[in-house]
Amino acid sequence: MPVLSKSVPPTPTPTATLPPDPNPSTALYCNSHAIDIPDNDSSGITSNIQIGDAKYILDLEIRLDISHSWVGDIKATLAHEDNSSQITLVNQPGIPASASGCDQDNIAAILDDDITLPVEERCSANVPSISGIFRPQQPLSTFIGETFNGNWTLKVSDNYEGDAGRLHEWCISAKISDVAATPTPPPSVGSLPSHAQIAKISGQSQALPLDCESRSAVDWAAYFGKKIDEFDFFYSLPESDDPDLGFVGNVYGSWGQIPPYSYGVHAAPIAAALRDYGLEAYAHRPLSWDELRAEIASGRPVIAWIAGNVINGVAVYVVNGVPIYYQPSEGGHTVVARYEHTVIVTGYTTDSVSYLNGGAIYTKSLSQFLESWSALRNMAVTARP
Repeated sequence: MPVLSKSVPPTPTPTATLPPDPNPSTALYCNSHAIDIPDNDSSGITSNIQIGDAKYILDLEIRLDISHSWVGDIKATLAHEDNSSQITLVNQPGIPASASGCDQDNIAAILDDDITLPVEERCSANVPSISGIFRPQQPLSTFIGETFNGNWTLKVSDNYEGDAGRLHEWCISAKISDVAATPTPPPSVGSLPSHAQIAKISGQSQALPLDCESRSAVDWAAYFGKKIDEFDFFYSLPESDDPDLGFVGNVYGSWGQIPPYSYGVHAAPIAAALRDYGLEAYAHRPLSWDELRAEIASGRPVIAWIAGNVINGVAVYVVNGVPIYYQPSEGGHTVVARYEHTVIVTGYTTDSVSYLNGGAIYTKSLSQFLESWSALRNMAVTARP
């Protein structure tokens, strides 16, 4: 199991939201030209992505794929040169928490302002040591309101001797619009109790190899007084090569693949199917940790998408799932992760999370849960909008 920090993750500052946009779209640009990162050279290397789309930025995230045998040496900055904007994405993670920084290998992560855990505190003993979706050191919201076009430059440097690395790929994913929009603060969830636990919720083991989402959905529905057959629910789901639209692949396939191979389904089709059965169900991506706690404190369990599982009491919980951009045949892109799985969150304390998985309740550290939940961008289904 990975080495986990004993400190409690800080309560996140609510992320500003944007007003409804008349014509939003998404865009993904990647540079896959690999470059060696020289050892102990603060000048580092630069990699560019040239974009010709002049729409306005509503939201932005960055994916980094870096191999390095001591990621605490790494600093990465992002500049939008045409607008003279620049931020630090990662700055020697583990420093000053550790005098030598994170001494583990490799980064395969997406940086997104909306996620709870900061990238600077990540350091797993599993490889890649920094993987999942995390908050960058400085906010990507710096670029909101700028036009997307122009030259984007990633600079990566190694800042201590003894280890070298390689930048394999980096990507920019953006939500863009013909109309500029100014972020507005989200509504506050109010004061939350330090702990809460939902009682009298039960479940069963899934009947099919890859229908965890259907099993979670019918157990969640049963808590709200609606009995649904697991097979009926599963066969009501649409099929697609896009998990945001329907079930991907063969339900009898092997666990741990990504689309277009046998995979599963994301939150939106599950919520839609639950509504077809007469329940109030809403998909979120992301759902904040505060919003999840508010649901539990109000007595409403939450279906959460994680990377990993517990089977027959044996821990195979994949803490640092690797988020991957996937482009389905119908266009657009989404984030997927190997070992996608669902659980029903039933409780929390200041340093732990309880969840229903099959027929049993398990408890994991808060840090471990948040890291695993981050791999699919805090995806969830709740009973409220």
